[in-house]
Amino acid sequence: MKFGVSLTFSVALGAPLLEQGPYAERLARTAEESGLDSIWFADRTVYPADLVARYPDRWGPGRSDPRGQDVLEPVTALSFVAGMTKTLKLGFSILVLPLRHPVLNAKMITTLDVLSGGRVIFGAGVGWMPEEFEGMEADFKTRGSVTDEHIEMFKALCTEEVLEYTGRHFQISGKTFFPRPVQSPHPPVWIGGNSSAALRRAVRLGDGWFPIGLTPEELAAARHRLRRLCEEEGRDPDAVLLALSLPLHLGRPQRGADGGRRPLTGELSDIVDDVARYRDAGLEYLVFSVPSEDRAYTVEAIKRFAEEVVNP
Repeated sequence: MKFGVSLTFSVALGAPLLEQGPYAERLARTAEESGLDSIWFADRTVYPADLVARYPDRWGPGRSDPRGQDVLEPVTALSFVAGMTKTLKLGFSILVLPLRHPVLNAKMITTLDVLSGGRVIFGAGVGWMPEEFEGMEADFKTRGSVTDEHIEMFKALCTEEVLEYTGRHFQISGKTFFPRPVQSPHPPVWIGGNSSAALRRAVRLGDGWFPIGLTPEELAAARHRLRRLCEEEGRDPDAVLLALSLPLHLGRPQRGADGGRRPLTGELSDIVDDVARYRDAGLEYLVFSVPSEDRAYTVEAIKRFAEEVVNP
């Protein structure tokens, strides 16, 4: 199993803007020096000013901190991180493709792959917040088909000498694209999302499936379905990597609705056991985040997880 750290929540939760860059650098260097495989940034453009009132089950007292939505733009942020690291893979968790044009987006992704020496993991998804689509003047209803074509076109841009692609939403003909990525045939495409549609998209178009928050038992069941769908589509089940994103609360147990301890929370011994259960369930890649505004705690949690779990 490989491990990465995600800055899915804002890099320095609630901190002044001028502290974001130095803190991102500190976390990137900590991740690389600790032997982690990757670092990940999320994607958010705008959200409603009354976010907590609209989504009380997700944000607000006892829930996630709404300041965690104040994320940095991920292509820019990962370019910043790429320049100060040598081996750390650069992951998108995830890019909301319907908010971006496939040609310009591909240009940015392949440029990052070239400049980083082939370190990009292209996490891709459809998005879920209607208000964000409204703010970006994008069609929420067609986001699934737009995402499919975006991925298909990305692969064509990375591999075809003379582009010929005709879809419902995007078309290109007789054009040449550059730069080609370092990774061949293209940076791995991981499909984010827990829905059945996301799972099917991973089978059809992805190199990996990247859900969030599943328990080991849920993951085992999802892995079985993933492999069955691959066989139905004529794909090698081992061709689609199984990844998972989870928050890490080291020393801070979190309880679910049933009162049970949530995975990757609590004492280190419990977390070690959790990771073993995920490995037994077939997990190949675990990406953890540390949702805390205590920056010293976050750095220490990354180091301890790497020392005791990744490289014991």
